[in-house]
Amino acid sequence: MNEALEPGIVVVRGNAKGFAQEIAVGRHRFRADEPVAAGGTDTGPGPYDLLLAALGA
Repeated sequence: MNEALEPGIVVVRGNAKGFAQEIAVGRHRFRADEPVAAGGTDTGPGPYDLLLAALGA
């Protein structure tokens, strides 16, 4: 997922092995994951972290 997406397009990829997700928004890329205590691998902010960040943006 290296190409820039058109404005307004969001792509989220994951697999059935865990909670980690790769998120692409326009030319930006980041990961989301659950904390280890919730069964994730903590490779990125968790869903609640992303929600709070969105509310603060």
